[in-house]
Amino acid sequence: MYTEQELLKGCRKGKRKFQEELYKHYFGFAMSICLRYAPVREDALEILNDSFLKVFDKIHLYDEEKPFKSWFRRILVNTSLDYYRSRKKYLFHIELNEAELDAEIQFNWESDLKTDVILKLFKQLPDLHRHIFNLFELEGYSHDEIAGMLSISPGTSRSHLSRAKKRIKEIYAEHLKMEKQ
Repeated sequence: MYTEQELLKGCRKGKRKFQEELYKHYFGFAMSICLRYAPVREDALEILNDSFLKVFDKIHLYDEEKPFKSWFRRILVNTSLDYYRSRKKYLFHIELNEAELDAEIQFNWESDLKTDVILKLFKQLPDLHRHIFNLFELEGYSHDEIAGMLSISPGTSRSHLSRAKKRIKEIYAEHLKMEKQ
């Protein structure tokens, strides 16, 4: 078993053995991020593999003074957004005025909510809703930043976030109803 620094050093030298070990070591972490952005597992795997290729190609740009996971997470998120943008022409979204936004919906996750249930909830969201929810709630980007990343207005970002929260709440209520039966 190699340390993270040994793996990164081997990857910098282009050694396949170390690349394979880094892939195995970070597969679960990477897949958990990709699954939040991709509608199906196959797409998530494609994003994950593209991200690892970028890591191996750009490993010389990684600053060893900073945590590798943070650098890698940024690559995963950006690759997910690139993947979405490349398929964006097949999707559409509606531009909404801020006045049309619903009131902000508060949603508290149950402490016993399992990861697979959360992923199931997210997979039922439209792609744009899921991406904006992830970027805002999980990655911490502002609506202005999200708007720039996705070429939409900040108001549209807010609207999609509000709708995503509302839909998650509905899906979760349906899930609880099914569980009680």
